[in-house]
Amino acid sequence: MAELLQVEGVWAGYGDAIVLEDQSFSVAAGGSLALLGRNGMGKTTLLTTLMGATRLRRGRIMFDGVDITKMPSHRRAHLGLGWVPQQRDVFESLTVEENLTVVARPGHWNVERVYGMFPRLRERRANMGNQLSGGERQMLAIGRALMLNPKMLLLDEPLEGLAPLIVQELLHIIHGMVTGGSMAVILVEQHARQILPITQNALVLERGRVVYAGDSAALLADRARLDGWLGAGSTTGSNAATATTAAAPTPARERIVAIDAIQNEHRAIAAILDALTHVVDGLEAGRLAPDFTLLASLIEYIAEVPDKVHHPKENQIFALLRTKTHDVDRYLDRLEAEHREAEALTSRLDRALVRYVQGGAAGFAGFRDAVRSYIADEWVHLNTEERHILPAARKLFSADEWHAINEDFARNGDPWSGGDNRYAQLFKRITQLAPPPIGVGDAR
Repeated sequence: MAELLQVEGVWAGYGDAIVLEDQSFSVAAGGSLALLGRNGMGKTTLLTTLMGATRLRRGRIMFDGVDITKMPSHRRAHLGLGWVPQQRDVFESLTVEENLTVVARPGHWNVERVYGMFPRLRERRANMGNQLSGGERQMLAIGRALMLNPKMLLLDEPLEGLAPLIVQELLHIIHGMVTGGSMAVILVEQHARQILPITQNALVLERGRVVYAGDSAALLADRARLDGWLGAGSTTGSNAATATTAAAPTPARERIVAIDAIQNEHRAIAAILDALTHVVDGLEAGRLAPDFTLLASLIEYIAEVPDKVHHPKENQIFALLRTKTHDVDRYLDRLEAEHREAEALTSRLDRALVRYVQGGAAGFAGFRDAVRSYIADEWVHLNTEERHILPAARKLFSADEWHAINEDFARNGDPWSGGDNRYAQLFKRITQLAPPPIGVGDAR
């Protein structure tokens, strides 16, 4: 198959800083490439370089036989490069349908084909961009890129922070685009084992340089190299304390009481989020009548139960991680800030519910928007802990450190069991409302 993209000896970065060094690779027309590497290794910079948004110091980029090295970004898009950035930028003041049609170009992809791929967008076609959940915004961002009818689609961490059920749906859709062969795809994703099975080739970046370029299946089978390049908790420096502590980590598959407690919390919160989504969607569609007692109980669960886990999690796991590595500092900063703001956020839900109870149907829209905003943010929160914090702690903490943490969690108690536990009883009721979440807190 003919080469669609050729990158030859490219050095690029921002201002005077060089991030990418001597990048050379190619992607065939209709081909697929998994772009892998730990945080800060240059993956996003490579995509923005392909789109012409960085300072290219040396090298050449050819696309569909045209030298685009010095071509402005808008002309690259017209030539057939589609880009879905990590930020999921959508036009918040336009409806879903306006977001799609405003960028439309002639070709295979039109509004009806996008709606066929993302039925949820059809349901939301009249909603404004700022009224969508995180998963819906990602669907819209992908759909809008497809409306350009690109020859190559660049996807920058399209699964980041999404609900597990949405992740599964998007993986299925992306797999369909990849196997269709009518459009080339370059896909960035933190979790290699999710995208290597659906791509033909892989590129691994380490400090801005290519350390692997080859077959995706071969890389997936080489667990030692894959974990060495992408393993959570790896540090970029030579921190002696990290090296000493990491010498005898807890075996990866060992059950850890503290992690079980946190993942039980994640399962419970995920079920609450699914239930709230189910109820709010049912109310909006007229399938359900308001059950204010249930809604109040769901919000109370969100407000009260996590407090039993947050205290040892922050005081023990978060604090100890900061002494082991700086790789997850930005995630810890965000999580700790969100924990501090949790009371204000749940109070906002309480106030929105009160206005709904008092105002009846007139108060529903405000309650719906408050719930969906909270749900979108909370899925990001849960997935950050699952995908970044827990793997790093599991890898870096010693057996003695885990023993002390486990004891602290045991003293804190278990909010999810007991015959007279009102939260346990509520949780049983919640699990009957919507399908169980997939992928959050899975047993190792």
